[in-house]
Amino acid sequence: MHHVATESQETAVGDLRGLSPNAQTMVRMAVLSAWAELQIARADHGYLDKVLEPHVGKLLPLWMSSLQEFARLRFEPDISNHSGPPGSDESLEAVYAALNRQTLLKFYQDAWLGLVNAIASLIEQDPQMVFDALDGKGTASQVNGSGPRTNINYRDAPVAFFMVLFGIVIEALVTRPGDDESRDILKILSALKRILLPSVAGNAIFQDSVFAETLEIFDRLALTEGLAVQTVLVDIAKTLCITHPSAGGENTATDLTEDVDQLFALAKIIVLVMTNALPNIAEAKAAPRDTLADDAVTLIRSGFKALVDISTIFPSIIKTDLYASILHIFSTVLRTPACQASVVAQVLPIFRRFILKISTDGPRSHSSTITPQITTCLHQLLAILGIAQRREHESSLVCARNTLLAISVLLSTASDAFGADEPLVFAALKATLECLQDLGLARVAAGCLRSLLLTSPKKATDEAVARCLFPRLIGFVVDPDVPDPEESRALIAPALTGFVALYADDAEKAAAAMSLVLPALLRRAKGGGRKTYRDTAVRILELAT
Repeated sequence: MHHVATESQETAVGDLRGLSPNAQTMVRMAVLSAWAELQIARADHGYLDKVLEPHVGKLLPLWMSSLQEFARLRFEPDISNHSGPPGSDESLEAVYAALNRQTLLKFYQDAWLGLVNAIASLIEQDPQMVFDALDGKGTASQVNGSGPRTNINYRDAPVAFFMVLFGIVIEALVTRPGDDESRDILKILSALKRILLPSVAGNAIFQDSVFAETLEIFDRLALTEGLAVQTVLVDIAKTLCITHPSAGGENTATDLTEDVDQLFALAKIIVLVMTNALPNIAEAKAAPRDTLADDAVTLIRSGFKALVDISTIFPSIIKTDLYASILHIFSTVLRTPACQASVVAQVLPIFRRFILKISTDGPRSHSSTITPQITTCLHQLLAILGIAQRREHESSLVCARNTLLAISVLLSTASDAFGADEPLVFAALKATLECLQDLGLARVAAGCLRSLLLTSPKKATDEAVARCLFPRLIGFVVDPDVPDPEESRALIAPALTGFVALYADDAEKAAAAMSLVLPALLRRAKGGGRKTYRDTAVRILELAT
C-alpha cells in the first residue's frame, strides 16, 4: 500500500519491479481492491478495525481518484470508433490509445464495485470522517500515473462527490447484461442505496433530469428483475420518500407540484413491485399465486411496511389516495389463500400501526375522508369473513381466523372513526359472536371479543361496543344449551371479571357489573359441574380482590 500511495513512477510489490504502465495500473487496482474488501468485511469482523483505521485517510483519496479515472475512461469518446484511414502517425497513436483504454478499463471494471461499496460502508459509519479524509486530497496522485489532475474540495462541493459515485453506479445499471459479465445488479443497487444518504446525496438526486433517469431505471428493474432486486428497490424508494425535501412538512397544497409528482412516482414503484408478487392487487380478476416463496413473503411485507412508513409524510393532496391504496392492498392480502400462512401474520401489526396513526394523528379536516375509508375497510373485512366461513378452500379456516383478528384490530384501534350507533360495527360484533359456536373459530373469536370488551380507556364507540357485548357474553356463559365446541366459556369468564375491574374507580358501575357477573359465574359452575369449580373459584377471587 505504501508504494501505491506514493508519487513514484515505478511501482514495486515484493520482487515485482520495472513494470509497464498497464502492469502498474493492474497492481495498483489489485492492491486497492484488496483493501476495499477488507473495509467491506470490517462490519462483520471487528478485529479489522485496528488494521484499517491507520490507513483510511490514505485509502479514501486513492479509492476516489480510482473511481474518477474509471469514469474518465468509461465515458470519454471511443477513439477507435472514429472513421478515417489510419494513414498517419496520429491515427496510429489514436488506435493505440483506444486499445490501451480497453486494457485499462478491464482492470477498473473488475474493481470499481468493491471500491464503491468500501466508500459507502465508510459513509454509513461516519460521513464526516469521509469528507475529512478527502479534504485537500483532490490533487492526490493519479492511479495509473496518467490523466488530468483534479482539484475538487468535496466538503465544499458534496454534490460532486455524490455524482462521481452515482454516475458510475447508474451507468452500470443501464448496461445490458451481455455487456459486462461481472455485472451484479443486487450488489450495485445495494451500493446505490448506501450513497443515497442525505449526508452524501443532498438534494442532487431530486434534480429533474437525475430523478427522471433514475425512476426510468427503477421501473425497468421492477418489471424485469427478480424478487431480491425488487426488495432492494422498495428500500431505496422508501428512503428517497422519507428524505425528500418536501417530506414531513405541513404541506397542504391543493395543486400537483413537482415534489408531489416525485413522491407519487416513488410510491408507484413500491406498488408496482408488490403487484409483481401479488397480481390480484392491480386486477381483481387476476389469478392469485398458489404459493409464495420466502422472497415473495419478504417483498410483500417490506412493500406494505414501506407504504405505511411513507404515508404520514405525504402531502395532503395525495395522502388520501395513498391511504386507500394501503387499505386495498391489506384487504387483497387478507383474502388471498397463499398469504394466509405467513404473510398476514407479518402485515397485521403493520396494519394496526397504520390504522392507529391515521385515526389519531390525522388532521381533523381529513376526518370526512378517513372515516369513509375505514368504514369501507370494515365492510370488506366482513365480506371476506363471510366468504371464508363457507370453507371453499383449504386455507378458508385460517383466512377466517385472520379476518376476525383484523376486525378486532380495526374496531379497537379506530373506534373514533365510527359513530356510537354505527350499524356496521354491530354487524361486525354479531358476526364475531356467532363464531363462538363455530368449530375452528370459537377460541379466536373469544380472544377478539375479550380484547374489544376490555379496551381501555373507553371512548363513546368503545362504550357502545361494551354495552352490546356484555349481556350477550353473560348469556353465552350461563346458557348450557348454547353450543361451545372449543370450550370458549373458559376464555370469556376471565374477560367478564376483567370488565368489572375496569370500573374499580367507579363504585356504582363496578357494583352493577359485579351483580351480573357473580351470579353468571355461579350458574356456570352449577351447570358445568366439577370441572368448572376451580376456574370459577379463581374468577370469584379476582372479583374479591
